[in-house]
Amino acid sequence: MNISRSIKTFFSKTLSEGMDVRTMSHVVRRIIPDYDIYKQTGFPKSFAIPNRDAADAIVQDIVERDMFIQFIELLITLREEGLMSKKLHLPYLNEIIREIYEQGYIYDHENRIFVENPKVRKTLNWGTLREGETYTLVFLGIDIIGNTSIVKKYPKETVEQTYTEFSFIVQNICEKRNGRLWNWEGDGGVAAFFLGKKYQDAVLSSMEILNDMFLYNRTICSLKEHLNFRISIHSGDIEYTGNRNKLIQEEPLNVIQEMEKKYSVKNSICISLPVKMMLDGFIADQFAELKKPANAKYFHYTLRWEK
Repeated sequence: MNISRSIKTFFSKTLSEGMDVRTMSHVVRRIIPDYDIYKQTGFPKSFAIPNRDAADAIVQDIVERDMFIQFIELLITLREEGLMSKKLHLPYLNEIIREIYEQGYIYDHENRIFVENPKVRKTLNWGTLREGETYTLVFLGIDIIGNTSIVKKYPKETVEQTYTEFSFIVQNICEKRNGRLWNWEGDGGVAAFFLGKKYQDAVLSSMEILNDMFLYNRTICSLKEHLNFRISIHSGDIEYTGNRNKLIQEEPLNVIQEMEKKYSVKNSICISLPVKMMLDGFIADQFAELKKPANAKYFHYTLRWEK
């Protein structure tokens, strides 16, 4: 993001008027463990560094290291929780947050991070995942069943129209809950969820897809048959990279592929045990345990008619 002169000024005042030099040093070492305020300011250790000089040096270093957003996230947490049992008064922090909002970011209280405002932009990393850092995400994999047969049976234009409508349904539903399509190959792909209640968001998205596709198949589908598909949901840790090809090779996505081949069934949702354990009770209860194979902990949900 653009770090304007006014943001830098507010940043420096927040530090210099809200903390002494010792506290500033303690806080900055939370994200830069080896930070040496004397080395950065050039003052000898026998001198008392003025608050403003220490604050200006920290602001310059944080901005140069591209850690501005990360540091403001830390200050918000410290304002809420205090530091070493002491409440921190941080003047001008609200002004900084307001300028961050104006640049297209919002604060996600669940994860305590700034993320891009989806009304402004939608990128692969929500504007917050950092290269080389490890994160826990939830992945929704979906693919069309019988793709080869469909491609052979119907005209190219019909197939393209149907598959475009299918991808539109999936993307709209996932993005409505702040998911991101990480990969799409015509007949299916993978969506990732990271913010808020990510487990519920992924599962509720899958249920909505199931409902919408039920209606789609009975109303506007151009095929002379239903467009059948399967959905798999799994969570796990990934090391984020901006390289999409490397990203989709991470272990949780390999599990998604395995689920699609072995455990997912037509027009249903299959979730792994780590996902089920994180769901609210009512939603979790909608999934029945897959009995075979006995050593696999997977659960299914299918649209059922009420009796």
